[in-house]
Amino acid sequence: MAVKKTTSVKKTKSGTVDKRTKEGKAICARMAKARKEKNSLKNRILRLFK
Repeated sequence: MAVKKTTSVKKTKSGTVDKRTKEGKAICARMAKARKEKNSLKNRILRLFK
């Protein structure tokens, strides 16, 4: 039985993700991409017709 090792993301004192680390920068990039997708023209048009 293999135990899967999980890596924890470094966090600042306030509990947010440390953006200076490699993992933190990757998380920020994914979040920025998700924010951009959420506000895309296609999604804004779809929200108009909900």
